[in-house]
Amino acid sequence: MSTFARIRRGSLSSAAPVIRHRCYSQVVSSLSPYIRLSPRVKEALDNGEPVVALESTIISHGMPYPQNVETARLVEGIIAKHGSTPATIALIDGKINVGLGEEELERLGKSGKLAIKTSRRDMAAVLSQRRLGATTVSGTMIAAHMAGIPIFATGGIGGVHRGAELTMDISADLTELGRTPVAVVCAGAKSILDLPKTLEYLETQGVPVVAYGDAAEFPAFFSPRSGLSAPWNLQTAKEVASLIRVNMDIGLQTGQVIAVPIPSEYAGASSEIEGAIETALCEAEQQGIKGKESTPFLLKRVVELTGGASLTANIALVKNNARVASQIAKSLAGMKSSGLRHSRLYTTVACRNASPSPQTQGSNKQDRVKVVHSERPLLVVGGAAIDVTSQVDSDIESPASQTTSYPGAVVTSIGGVGQNIARAAHFMGADTVLISAIGHDIYGDTIKAALEEIGMDTAFLQYPGESARTAVYNALHAQNGDLIVAVADMDINGMVSAQQIQEAFVKLSPGVVGLDGNISALAISTAVTMAAHMDCCVVFEPTSVPKCTSMLSALSFVKRSETFADVGHLVHIITPNRLELERMAEVALDLALVESAPLADTVEEIAEQHYALDTSLIRDALTLFPLFQIQIIKLGEKGAAVVSPSPKFPGRPIIRYIRPLKPSLVINSNGAGDSLVGALLAALHGKRVTAGADGYLELDPQDIDCIVNRAQKAAILSLESLLAVSDKLDPELIRSD
Repeated sequence: MSTFARIRRGSLSSAAPVIRHRCYSQVVSSLSPYIRLSPRVKEALDNGEPVVALESTIISHGMPYPQNVETARLVEGIIAKHGSTPATIALIDGKINVGLGEEELERLGKSGKLAIKTSRRDMAAVLSQRRLGATTVSGTMIAAHMAGIPIFATGGIGGVHRGAELTMDISADLTELGRTPVAVVCAGAKSILDLPKTLEYLETQGVPVVAYGDAAEFPAFFSPRSGLSAPWNLQTAKEVASLIRVNMDIGLQTGQVIAVPIPSEYAGASSEIEGAIETALCEAEQQGIKGKESTPFLLKRVVELTGGASLTANIALVKNNARVASQIAKSLAGMKSSGLRHSRLYTTVACRNASPSPQTQGSNKQDRVKVVHSERPLLVVGGAAIDVTSQVDSDIESPASQTTSYPGAVVTSIGGVGQNIARAAHFMGADTVLISAIGHDIYGDTIKAALEEIGMDTAFLQYPGESARTAVYNALHAQNGDLIVAVADMDINGMVSAQQIQEAFVKLSPGVVGLDGNISALAISTAVTMAAHMDCCVVFEPTSVPKCTSMLSALSFVKRSETFADVGHLVHIITPNRLELERMAEVALDLALVESAPLADTVEEIAEQHYALDTSLIRDALTLFPLFQIQIIKLGEKGAAVVSPSPKFPGRPIIRYIRPLKPSLVINSNGAGDSLVGALLAALHGKRVTAGADGYLELDPQDIDCIVNRAQKAAILSLESLLAVSDKLDPELIRSD
């Protein structure tokens, strides 16, 4: 048993509620089970009130006891006085505590350097070992972002250390600012650092640096002047709040440095302090003090050399930064989102309501898709690709042995399993959001434009890097539609970011989630864990025999983490074909996700009732039943088999055979299965299906079979189309009898 308490599906600890409204991002969000909110922070966030995060390293390592605790209380009081709720952050007993009580502040203050300075690198280790962790700027930004707090006040940020060209000593604060959207209100970077290089590094990370107040000069912690210009100068809290708001709205994942000069009455000692800093730097070099130990040593030595003047100035600037941060937070809380990407106001509705261009008016699929906006949308995470589908006019059995060309039809379309599923669900009326990775290339631009053309939300498409290629699937089909050979360049699908998946769950609060096997096991485990905490219905499309095991690897990882009491039915529905089912059953046994295969007598008994299903299929389905509540097994032209719990005895499976619908003409089999899954997801979304407290979907066998029969209609339309997903799909397909 882990040191962490196991968590039942669909619930979090009482200190970490499942769903919250965040005033700043105006979305419904879910908290990590490792976050523990204090009662007053929880109340403020729930009510949409301003909150300011505070670090704890300044308590443990920045000042001696009891001045550290006294200063912490003073700073919290200043934030409260100016209209915001303070949230000091520390890692205590395996939890990220957002908001500390008196006992916790005292414990942290008295522990001093025994507390571990905790940045991104250290968080998992400190939590797993249940150690006392004092958050740095980096660690506080991460925790604040997880809790939905966009503003953080501190003394000064870390930066590029002097001599970094030899030591490569660069603070993790700078890289965190480049990837975590939290505004850091500070007195600039500490003057013990190389300030010109620090500003250059922040520019490289794409971090806005704002000099706050009348001067456009970047402050140097103890001094209001550094001789360096800041890229931006804003003079009021409202202006800064507007910058933060727009940064959130347009979806930039960078923080901001709001550099506030030290109050003028404390700036007079800056010359004396600078001299002490130079002396301390020489002593640190002579004593070989480097890395994360250097800053605490230097600050302590400077206090000694200045007779306490630097400590007085340090406390003054921290209090001033807290005041400014509280004013900015209050102004930000009163602002409404402009409705751009990171607000759910930017949805497919906004796209669908846009006026079509003259070239597409009257013929665009966007004009006739009727999607009802939902507070809990359908989220699909999977692959997007360009499909190049070729079909010859005459029969060929072995194209590899031929050295000539054949007449035929070549169609280029937007494909990829996840994209196909999302497109089909969108055509069938579901408010659908797609998470997928595309490249900075013409194919990526094509996919994005095509999704926008049909009115889909593209705000959550990811760009992994400049060298990443958009996926391409190049397939050759015989005259009867059967696949002859294909080349798949799909590496980018494994680059879908787990962190961005988690952020999407927080921002969207989906009701139904569809996953395909193209994405990594880490990405899948993140999605499954987030979905369980939010009571989402989860559907997995295995994609192919090699990729179908990604879900099992993900569940094995979740099982080892012991976040849940068990991993059975974290994923509610799977949609494998016969070969994928067989492989998944085999790997589930190998990974000990299921205890054993069913008894032969049980398999034979069920097989006698279902002459259309072979015993190996029944055996594999029964093997997987403890893991997946519902299995919809695609049998191609033979129809489908459905496995689900008995309404009277949920632990007992019942198996049904679904007869196939026959297409009038098979043109392309490439996207038929994806269309079926998309229709299935749309139907589940339309029924607002979610998981109950026991993790089960409230669907009886008759409902399931009815949905599968209707989903077959979508597959038939795509079989009869040159496109992977037929543009004839319509919401009425899943609404009719």
